[in-house]
Order: sequence, then structure tokens, then C-alpha cells
Amino acid sequence: MASLERRWKKERQRHEDQVQPWRFFAGRGQRRTATITPARLRYWSYAPPRPWIFALAVVVVAGFLGYQTFIDETPATASDVVRFLVITALVLLLAITRITVSNFGLSFDIAGLRRVSCFGFIALSAVLDVTAGTRPADWPRGRSASSWFPGSHAVHVLYLLDGDRAVRSLWVRQPDRFGEALLGRPLRDRTGQAD
Repeated sequence: MASLERRWKKERQRHEDQVQPWRFFAGRGQRRTATITPARLRYWSYAPPRPWIFALAVVVVAGFLGYQTFIDETPATASDVVRFLVITALVLLLAITRITVSNFGLSFDIAGLRRVSCFGFIALSAVLDVTAGTRPADWPRGRSASSWFPGSHAVHVLYLLDGDRAVRSLWVRQPDRFGEALLGRPLRDRTGQAD
């Protein structure tokens, strides 16, 4: 088990070394501060903020406007309201998740001030299978790693975690490209035939 942990740690470090030189919006190329020419990412896609973040933003905006209307004795100026809405929009923008596949693993990244933060890393060597659509009945239930958005498709990643099978479910625009980036081959349907 210790050797598996060391392998995951090494692969995570290699993954981060490949991901960090790229801008958060990877289509814009590498960062100006990158000191090496990074290997191309196998796949990247963006997912909107989670529904609870949207709900929290609505509650905060409604609370601010309610406070300004009913409690505060000095009414809010138009610039106060605009400033508050811009800050809320910025928080929502920063909550966008990038789904990234490098040569070493899969991660769910958020933009940081100086670097991209990688969360939920799964080593490519641990990925057993990927399927689009409905999760197969013999796979364990998995945590969702992203939110639905228009044009996205459900994808499920089966992988080994501490000797047990685990599943991560997510939404991506191009499930075939995503599956090929993870597996190195096209996705198969549930009957085992190539798509």
C-alpha cells in the first residue's frame, strides 16, 4: 500500500508540473512566467460553479438588497449596487472548474492568483474504465465532480482507490475525447463494442 501511495504522490507531482505552466484558460497557451515549454494537456473542459454556489450568491445578493432597502437608513447608491454585483459575479467566475487530463492524471482545477490549484486528483494508472451516459449497475455509486451545463454529457470514471473500486461522475462536452484522453482508446458502449 505504501508503494501505491508513493506512486500516486509522484504522479500527482508530475501532473501538477505539466498543468502549472498553462494558463487557467488553457486555450490561451502557457503562462508568460513559465520557464519550460510544457507538454500539451490531453484534455481540458470547463464546468460552471456548483448549484449551491449559485444559490448562495442569490441569497447574498438578496440579503444585501434587503438590508439596504429595509434596515439601513442611508439608501444604497447605484455605484454601491453595481460594485456589489461585480464582486458577486467575480466570485462566480472564480468558482468555474477546469476538468484537466494530463499525461499523468485527471484533476479538477480552480484558478488561483499565482497558480492553478488541482483538486480531486486521479492517477491515470489507477483508471480502470470510463463510460458515458448511465453508470453501469455493477459500478459503485460515485461522487459528482462537476455540474450539468447545456451541451454536456454524463461521464463516469471507474478507478482504484486504496485497493477498492471508486467512481467519479462528471459532465463534459466531448465524452469521446475525454475517454480517449484517459484511456488512450475510444469509449466502448455497455455491450463492449467501440462507439
